Parts: sequence; structure tokens; C-alpha cells
Amino acid sequence: MTNVYSLNNDDEVMFDQASIWIARMDRSLTELEQAEFKAWLSESEQHQKLIIEMASMWDKMDSLDRLADLFPTSDKTDSKFKTAPKTAQWPLALAASLVLALFVVFFTDITLNSLWQEEQQFVRYETAVGESSTIYLPDNSKVLLNTDSVLLVRYTDDYRLLDLQRGELHVEVAHDKSRPLSVVANHKVIQAVGTAFSVQVKTSEVELIVTEGRVIIGQLNEKQEVNETALVIPSSSLAVSKGEIASLAVANSVSVIDNKAIKKSLSWRQGNLVFNGETLAEAMEEVSRYTSVTFEIADEDLKKIRIAGRFKTGDVKGLISVLKHNFNIKTDRVNKGLVVLRKQS
Repeated sequence: MTNVYSLNNDDEVMFDQASIWIARMDRSLTELEQAEFKAWLSESEQHQKLIIEMASMWDKMDSLDRLADLFPTSDKTDSKFKTAPKTAQWPLALAASLVLALFVVFFTDITLNSLWQEEQQFVRYETAVGESSTIYLPDNSKVLLNTDSVLLVRYTDDYRLLDLQRGELHVEVAHDKSRPLSVVANHKVIQAVGTAFSVQVKTSEVELIVTEGRVIIGQLNEKQEVNETALVIPSSSLAVSKGEIASLAVANSVSVIDNKAIKKSLSWRQGNLVFNGETLAEAMEEVSRYTSVTFEIADEDLKKIRIAGRFKTGDVKGLISVLKHNFNIKTDRVNKGLVVLRKQS
């Protein structure tokens, strides 16, 4: 599993485990899982604090309340709560633990790149250039976040919202007819009940590729607040179905795309870049999304050379070797951050 958080190895494992438990709670734990959950909670006080924090983020405190008996006895019989009625001890202890957990998060930045913005009720995910992340949402939806991307996630009882502020994602949407999932990007709203699609924010458009099912497209006004009302999209709105690609701009356009083209466009999910006749200029523009290295093409004619092949994202050394031996392109590594491409003499 690829982790969302830029933490040390122990913290990465802990956050993954907590995410999995929150997702399991949503569909109720089996007796075996309850035993495993109790054992996991007993391993570390940090486990208990983290599970409370994440349950609060995703409005799953009621799930924890039902599982109160699984928490270590010491937490539920704290001397501060001994005088409270038995039925009231757990909520009070839970509230106290939650305050402590949120205090620790706020002052130690325990989640680093995934920050809880309490005033906006969003969880923030961010990837650096060359990084990608897999995010497992509490409803079992799965998001792959591509390089140099920023995503804000908000879940309520009425809607599921992914606000893609920069970059690219692919989401496999868990089916929930009563609570559609919406991806907002550049004032476009892409909404689905249960399907799979990718969204990329570009300079002048939003590119949408639907890989499963069907989505509908809505539009937000420049100053329109994203809320439950704004996310109600008429069923008669523009629809994009499996095997179609849409350019969402001032004037939206939809066209059919074959499976081969879909695999090529989404090859980044496997850490690859596939080119099939793009110009060198186009190829280098795409490669640049995954590395801090700048590529400068010295000759205008060289920009028009067609490139084909499969490259690993971020593998500058391998790319340079392929360009030299397969396309007769000379590469000069000027410094750590600049590579100049010239015609081979």
C-alpha cells in the first residue's frame, strides 16, 4: 500500500492501520475483527489517540461509541470519571481523549502533509513533484493522487466532496446513491454515485476520463460556495460515460477514447509514462511534471521529433540514455537541475 503521509516508517504503518479500522467500522466489525482491533488498541496509547482523531475527522464517533468495550480498561476507568454513571463514563473519557489528541496534532503536526483544517472541515492531501499517493476514504472509495497535486476532502451526511486544487487524481467511487461523490476542479463539478474516473487540472481546462460507469457535469459560479445546494446537479446535465474523454472548459467537449489510449493516459498509476508519437516538446513537458529537472530543447526542429516508448516517472538518467541511443539526441547535463537537448552531430 502506498501511504498518504510523509512520515517515518512507524507512523506510516500506524496511519494505514487506523485508516483500515475506520473503514471496517463503517460496515461493522466481525467478532474476530473486534478481537484484533482490541489487541491493536492495547499495543500503544498512540493507537488509541489516533483512532479517536480519525473517527472525529470522518464523523465516525458513533462507531467508536458502539465499540467502547474494546478500549483498554484503564482508559474507561480513569479516576476523573469514576463518579459518573456507567453509561456516561465512556463519552466523557472519549471527549477528553479527543481534546488531547487534537491538541497533540495541532502542536506537533503529527500528520504533516495531511492537515486537519477544523474551520473548513477539510482534510488536506498533497504530493510533491515526483510523488504519488493512494488514499483510502472511509466509505471504501480509493483515490490515487498523482505528482504535484493538492486535494481537499470533506465528507458529510449529505455528500462526499473531493476538491482538486492542483494536479491529477483517479478515483474508484464506492456506491452510495444517497450520497453522491463530487470532484470539484476549476469550478467544474464531476459527480458520480459509484464509478471510476480520472481528473486532471490543466492551465485552461479540466480533462476527464471515465473508466467505469457514468458521471454528470455541473458548473459552479466564480464566487459560489461549495455546499450541499451547489452540489445538486440536474439529471439532464452533460453526462460522460465509460470510454469517453471530456475537455471541460468554457465550452465542454466529449469524445470517445479507446482502451489503449485510456491505459496510455493513466499509465502514471503504475509509475510509467507512455509516448506513442508525441513530439519531443510534448513528451518533455509531460516528463517535467514528475521531476524538478528542467529540460531545454536547443533546436526548434528537434522539438518536432516524434517520440515513442515507455519511461519510468522521475527516471531522468534512464530517459537521457534512451534519448541518446534510440533517438540520436545529445543530452548535456549542465547541472543538477538543467538538461539541454541537442541534435546529435
